[in-house]
Amino acid sequence: MDRRALEYFRTVARLGSVSAAAQHMSVTQPAVSKQISRMEAELAMKLFHRTPSGMAMTAAGEALYELGGDVLTRFERAEGTLRARFSAKPAFRVACPPTTAYVLLAPFMVDVDPPIVDLTMVPAPDVDATLEREADLAISTLLPPPHRRHVVVGSLPVNVYGSPQAMEDRYGNATIGDLERLTDDLILVPVTGVHVVFDEAAAGITPPFRIRNVAMGFVGQALAANNHGFALATEKESFGLRGLPAYAAGRPLRTKLYASWDPQHYAAAELRTLALGFRRWLSSTPPWGTSSPSDLNTEVEN
Repeated sequence: MDRRALEYFRTVARLGSVSAAAQHMSVTQPAVSKQISRMEAELAMKLFHRTPSGMAMTAAGEALYELGGDVLTRFERAEGTLRARFSAKPAFRVACPPTTAYVLLAPFMVDVDPPIVDLTMVPAPDVDATLEREADLAISTLLPPPHRRHVVVGSLPVNVYGSPQAMEDRYGNATIGDLERLTDDLILVPVTGVHVVFDEAAAGITPPFRIRNVAMGFVGQALAANNHGFALATEKESFGLRGLPAYAAGRPLRTKLYASWDPQHYAAAELRTLALGFRRWLSSTPPWGTSSPSDLNTEVEN
């Protein structure tokens, strides 16, 4: 069984049809059928049931599909490591939320030309899972699980946003956004590191806040623009909103930005170097208030 045959097999399994797989991979249908038949002969087992509606995997096919994904990922990571070490060509895929991709990583790629070949954009809670499938490095405001290596690459201020009239009504000419003033209002909180720091800060405040979770800070801002509540976000103000630094119990809310990777990755050392390069770039080219190096507590690395 070779790599190309495994790719054919997984494409047929995913699309449920030899003809669809051939079209997707820009080869002839007989070429795909030949590879599948050869694999079945080599393994001495059926991988598909041929049905009128298409190709359905057997139990053996399902097992190969799962194992094959890991094999192909390892192929890609090995190739990426070699390119990164010896040819200086872009090699790594980075998973991150959409806002992080647009506002931070894409400009970093333009300025530095790091060894990044693509960005995989997923919601913050799903970023870590992509390290098991299609990404080499993850960037997120959510603390990575203990089995990952990680480094803190930035610290983002959290702001509270509302329509100009709503902010005037709650804060007047204040220069900080005390969240205690919003206990009668709905607060729109993204399911990111912002939610984590908000929960910690709000734990001792009574009465409890009314919150609604949103996918990202821009979504919260869009809702706040129509007076559906006050949005917490690390993103720059949009939609004509007014923003203030968010405070709770007299302290500003900030969320860390983490870069994480699998410690068993073939290129773990190179990924750490990439993460530290991103941190240096953030410290010298901050977007809207990321921290300077002295604020990052660079010892926070596992």
